[in-house]
Amino acid sequence: MPSVMSNSVSLDSFVNVRKLNAARYLHCHGSSTIAAIPDELLSAIFHIATHDFHDCYDAIFHATTISHVCQRWRNVSLSTSSLWTVIVLTFPTHRTQFFRTVDWLARSRSRPLHLYMDFRDPAWNWDEASHCFSWKNMENVMRLILPFAHRWQKVELLTDTWAPIFTFLSYTSRIKSVPMLQDILLSRCNAFFAAKGELFRPSAMKHPVSWFGGGSAFHSLRRVSLAGVHVDWANSGLSGLLELELKYHASEVMPNLHEFCDIISACPELERLNILGWGPQINVNVAPMQRTLYLPHLRDFAFGFIDVDYAIDLLSLFYFPALKTLSLEDISSSLDPLHPCDSSRLLEYLTAAHHGSCTTSTHLFPCATCSPYPLSLISSLELHGLTSCGASLRCFLQETATLDHLVLSGLDKTNLQAILPDLIAAAFCPSLLDLKFNDADPMIVALLASLPVGIVRNSNSPSMRVVVVANVADIDDAKRELMHVLWAAGVEVIVLGNTTS
Repeated sequence: MPSVMSNSVSLDSFVNVRKLNAARYLHCHGSSTIAAIPDELLSAIFHIATHDFHDCYDAIFHATTISHVCQRWRNVSLSTSSLWTVIVLTFPTHRTQFFRTVDWLARSRSRPLHLYMDFRDPAWNWDEASHCFSWKNMENVMRLILPFAHRWQKVELLTDTWAPIFTFLSYTSRIKSVPMLQDILLSRCNAFFAAKGELFRPSAMKHPVSWFGGGSAFHSLRRVSLAGVHVDWANSGLSGLLELELKYHASEVMPNLHEFCDIISACPELERLNILGWGPQINVNVAPMQRTLYLPHLRDFAFGFIDVDYAIDLLSLFYFPALKTLSLEDISSSLDPLHPCDSSRLLEYLTAAHHGSCTTSTHLFPCATCSPYPLSLISSLELHGLTSCGASLRCFLQETATLDHLVLSGLDKTNLQAILPDLIAAAFCPSLLDLKFNDADPMIVALLASLPVGIVRNSNSPSMRVVVVANVADIDDAKRELMHVLWAAGVEVIVLGNTTS
């Protein structure tokens, strides 16, 4: 990855540079009213300008640019500690990055810090031992930032391999208190380990680490995302969370069912839960002490599964009465495209559980409670890569009477043929406002363009917009026919290129 200053900078950033250069000219010629702005107000403006971003690189760029406009702006910016609170370290770690980090840590004074560390190498050959960013490189980073742990507010760490993550966990195990820490996002970016039967590697470093003083260092933790990263789950300190994400782990390093239930039960205010890949290890010979994981405030649940039997067993533990947003994804289809799961039984389970009449006999535990997944109250639904019989999907969608937004991607032809006419005509999902097809291939576009003649949207349903995200070059010939058919059905249609989406 290139250095921060040469990384991709948005067009807005260049526009800001021109504005700042213009301000410098006016300031030097004494004809600008900006010279009359008090330092306190100028400092507040700088704070807003550097915090109105969604990219850490922009935060670095804007703060540096502002501090180089003129001597007055530099003095004000250097005295505005909030400008220097985003610490960015990337691969390869040049000395200039460390020098900049030292300066920014000093300039930020006692402010809470956002640490963004991305040590992924786009040219890596997938050999764990050959990666150019090793545990020793991570040790240098930890020695730099560890003395400021009491000011960490958000920590993001992305790596290709396990050694840097292990080093981070080992160093943080010594920390006694992180009073400001609210967000942790740790990612070993390798979804391959979530494949069925895959073991954790390197096996010598599989043993879990008790991060952050065995979890006792946390005081304000609210959001945690662990992608391919496991800890000592029994001493994780995961409690009082609002958001929890566990994804792409090898199944053997996940918590046992008792540990998982303890974590979820310790987060009664949880609003968002993502499990992509494997959840807890479920022992068929040991029933959980608590069979209902009741989360009354959970509104957003994303679930990506590898194995349908395991998925049903896991889902049977939950009760989400306030659920509004649901995402289901067959992850196995991306890890092993030749052997996708048949999701029919999973959809049938959710449909039956919604009615409190689950008849599934194959999962280990009885359903948690009556209607644990209130499909009739869901407003947003995403389905990715599902392969099932058309009847199962139709029955599932028929329960989503209040659905506003539906996103589909990677569905097979059978499913699409089973649901498209009734979605357009509002025979089910009658409240649907937006229907989006992500990564649409020519087959999807052809199906939309070949809807039966005479299909018209129900006049009692709200107007609907269909968004098709596809490689426009692949569908150019069918695009006009697609638009004609959907407009004739009373549906607005928008076709976007993949880069536009």
